[in-house]
Amino acid sequence: MNSPFAIPLGLPPLPPELAALVGPAAVENPNDVARQAFRIGHMRLLARFDRTSELVELPSIFPLPRMPANLLGLVNLHGRILPLFDLASLFETEHLPRAKRMLLVIGHGTNAAGIVIDGLPRRMTFAPESQILPPALPERPAAAIVATYLAGDDAWFEFDYAQLLDQLVS
Repeated sequence: MNSPFAIPLGLPPLPPELAALVGPAAVENPNDVARQAFRIGHMRLLARFDRTSELVELPSIFPLPRMPANLLGLVNLHGRILPLFDLASLFETEHLPRAKRMLLVIGHGTNAAGIVIDGLPRRMTFAPESQILPPALPERPAAAIVATYLAGDDAWFEFDYAQLLDQLVS
């Protein structure tokens, strides 16, 4: 044994299909763009990792009277009160019926807000040449697009979420 910390456990070797999953990680190109990817209905969205701060199951929502329909209300997250937005109608889509709805916190500290997403986010990496011109979107969200990337046949949209959420409450 080469490592002074290796402890023989007497376990059988992994089957080849499992061994391939735990093999060495692929080396990424330093020019690649890594983003947190998530869905709201049929919209595929991206966010920079430094722009999101937490993912939790949907807590109790406290609705506010006379607010835009996209503002579901307020949530108490570890003693912090956050506005919770549902962007599905803004993107002219509906939530995926079988996906568990989660709360993704966009921003940090006093500039944080929650958005409802479908399922769990995942990490995606895009080559710089996969950036494309965005296809047509409704006017309000189109104004907040930062970048659009192509993965297979799917367009993934990165937004300026602060600008997008400001549009909803102004």
